[in-house]
Parts: sequence; C-alpha cells; structure tokens
Amino acid sequence: MSSALYFEKDLVFRDLEFSTNIEALNFLSSKLYEKGYVKKEYQKAILERENEYPTALPSVDVKIAIPHATPALVNKAALAIGILKNPVEFNSMGDKNIKLNVQIIIMLALKDPHGHIEMLQKIVKLIKNPEVLKAIIQASSIDEVINNLKPHLIKNKSTS
Repeated sequence: MSSALYFEKDLVFRDLEFSTNIEALNFLSSKLYEKGYVKKEYQKAILERENEYPTALPSVDVKIAIPHATPALVNKAALAIGILKNPVEFNSMGDKNIKLNVQIIIMLALKDPHGHIEMLQKIVKLIKNPEVLKAIIQASSIDEVINNLKPHLIKNKSTS
C-alpha cells in the first residue's frame, strides 16, 4: 500500500515569474523544504538531477517539467506545483539537446521508489489532454488549479 501523497493549496503557486529553470526549481524545492517534506539536500539534488536527467515533457501546447530527486531525501510524499506566467527553458526528457518552454512544473517528492513511475504515467496521460493543461494555466485561483489537476494525478479508480 502506498503512503499518502500531500497535494494541497499551500504547495500550489500561480503566476510565478522566473528567468531560468534553476530559479523555478529553487523556489519549489525551498517550499517543500520549509514545510518539512524534504531534507535540505533535496534542493541540491533536484538541480543536479535536472542537469543530468532533464524532466521536461513535450506536449501540444503547454509543456510540463516533472523534477524529482531520490526518495531517500523525502520525509513525507508531496507534490509542489508551479504555474509560470511566462515559460522558462528546460531540456527535454527524451533528448537533453532539445529545449522546451515549460509553463507547468510538477515537483515530485515521493518516498516510494516506484511512485515516480506511477506518477509519470499519470502525467503522460495528462499531457495528452491539452484542454486540461490550458485550463490549469488559465485558472483564476489555486482551487481551480487543484480541481483541474487532482482528478488526473490523485486517482482512486481507473477511468480510462
């Protein structure tokens, strides 16, 4: 049985403005650290991992990045979501030479090593739904962001 995953409004941020992906990653990882979900080393590990194994996923309109680090640096499973006012450049997961302009960052702090694979599968389904992605970036409130994301990321039943 997998442990509970924290996904609530205090870790969802809209209209963020950053010049680089490093600024965005530092912001989200610092929020996870401040709230005790990750160890201090998680912040450095996120940047190192992103450099070595990029996490941006291509999609039709809105690009997503799913940065994460080793489960050993996670105290309690959580998701931190950043919706950027203007996209920032990330390297593509499939080919680090390809740059993608990412507008949604879903930072995964997962304790279960298999959790990353399960969450990645959910996110891959999500990026195949451009209407939902557009609704997320156009959301007028954090509650609206959560209401659009939760059915896709936190599922109790399969709805394929």
